[in-house]
Amino acid sequence: MLIVSEVRAQGSQPATAPGNAQPQSGSQQGFGGPPAGQQQQQELQRRRQQMQQTNQQQSTEQSPTAQPRLPASSNSGGATGQRSTGGQGAPPTSGRSEAGSLGEPRGATTPRAPVGGSLRSPSSLGVQTGAARVVAVAPEQLNLAEAIAIGLENNLTTLLAAERAEEARALQQQVRSFLLPNITGTAYQQNRTLNLAAQGLGGGGGEEMSGGGMGGGAAPIPSFVGPFNTFDARLNFSQTILNLAALREYKSSKSAVQVADLTAQLAREQVATFVALAYLTAQRSNLEVQAARADYQLATSLQELALKQRRAGVANGIDLVRAESRAAQERLRVVQAEANAEQTRLDLERAIGLPQGSATHLTDTLTIRADALPSVEAAVQQALASRLDTRIAEETIEQRALDRKARAAARYPIVNAVGDYGQSANTPFRNDRATRTYGVQLSVPVFDGGYTRGRINAALSRQRQAEWELGNSRGQVEQDVRTALVGWRLGAEQVRASEEQFRLATRELELATQRFRAGVADNTEVLEAQAGLANARALRVQALAQYGAARLNFAAATGTAQSFRL
Repeated sequence: MLIVSEVRAQGSQPATAPGNAQPQSGSQQGFGGPPAGQQQQQELQRRRQQMQQTNQQQSTEQSPTAQPRLPASSNSGGATGQRSTGGQGAPPTSGRSEAGSLGEPRGATTPRAPVGGSLRSPSSLGVQTGAARVVAVAPEQLNLAEAIAIGLENNLTTLLAAERAEEARALQQQVRSFLLPNITGTAYQQNRTLNLAAQGLGGGGGEEMSGGGMGGGAAPIPSFVGPFNTFDARLNFSQTILNLAALREYKSSKSAVQVADLTAQLAREQVATFVALAYLTAQRSNLEVQAARADYQLATSLQELALKQRRAGVANGIDLVRAESRAAQERLRVVQAEANAEQTRLDLERAIGLPQGSATHLTDTLTIRADALPSVEAAVQQALASRLDTRIAEETIEQRALDRKARAAARYPIVNAVGDYGQSANTPFRNDRATRTYGVQLSVPVFDGGYTRGRINAALSRQRQAEWELGNSRGQVEQDVRTALVGWRLGAEQVRASEEQFRLATRELELATQRFRAGVADNTEVLEAQAGLANARALRVQALAQYGAARLNFAAATGTAQSFRL
């Protein structure tokens, strides 16, 4: 049996979820209806559009073509760990933000130098800032590699990305079902009455109809028939023989799975960057606490020296008051640094899924490494091969090209083999007879009002968009690498300069203290030298943080954040 029927545009009728269609018997179904599985295809197409819209929104929120970058330089970093929180609550700020502010003696010999260690807030990385689950027992010690591993297992971003990849596989399975046999079973028992006059059999609606040309002696036919029982139970079968649109749609769905897998890997890379940043921030705060305590200890010892000099008659009361004021200010900075360290510690625990307030000891510290800077050409080549956002852009082009071909294949005929077999009777065991229907169904698209052409043009436009995004992604990769190398080189120079400045500030304080102890000068020079040493100590901590941030920038730029180590 060969029947040609006009195919209406998909989506012109209300879509029905698979399995919600009313069962039809083989005697009632026929071959003139819509192609087998058309309602499921409509529902699947709607679901694919929803997923594409979701992916577009996610790419807008965290653009994969722009790798999250840590700042190369910033003037907002305070001497004791000022930082941006991105809406997570303002942390305690340091008392020394600029020369001449709280606790900074006027006329300090060493000016407050800006550093690039003001680390970005979690929201600036484009990833979820918290863990979706928490480990039962916090480890006693935690290095950076372990922190990244725990964060990858617990962070919300990686968990959601993995589930979206599973959703893409489930969608691929749905698309594949249109290429495989479909068998359904139906059964019903009815009790019916019929008005034959309403069907055009007889005229006038009387109780009986004449036999007409059947002869004068024929029995009259009643216009009202029933009640009578009808029973039908059968298996319905359909198999796609030729459907290029479904075949290309399946290939497109396979490519979409690859894109989802790469996106999940990109999420892991972003979470690794975020966790490393949180770890680096926490360790920077710990160093700032150590620096603040060292400053306070120095201020206390100088206060004791001023008291001895006052008792010996070498110094006067103003010298002692200056030293006491300086010690009180340094004590305040210790409290602020400890509060800031506690806040950064909570941020790290929240990011990787440790219990809040755990006593885990962070083992990796900020230090300068002897690694040589790679060449720009080698780093760019490594980044182009490793960066997942570029690979996603390449795979997206392939997926959208397949999607365009699938939409163009909607113009081709569809051939299905259909059939059914079952029992037809009054009741399951009365007048039962086996009946069957089988045949081939040909569906030829004739005219859909330009719907298919519109879908093809839309897919072609999305393919061109993906090509432009790939070109932008490759350009962004090179810029990220070059910027990271500049920051890395600058960070190394800052660390060396800060070490030299700390050495000179220590020497200056020693000389000023000797002059004050000898009674040839008051303690103004001592306080100025003390302020210079405190600034040099803070600058050294910030330079180490800047150096670590620059190296993390380079790891993110080359797609190796998961293997980053301090």
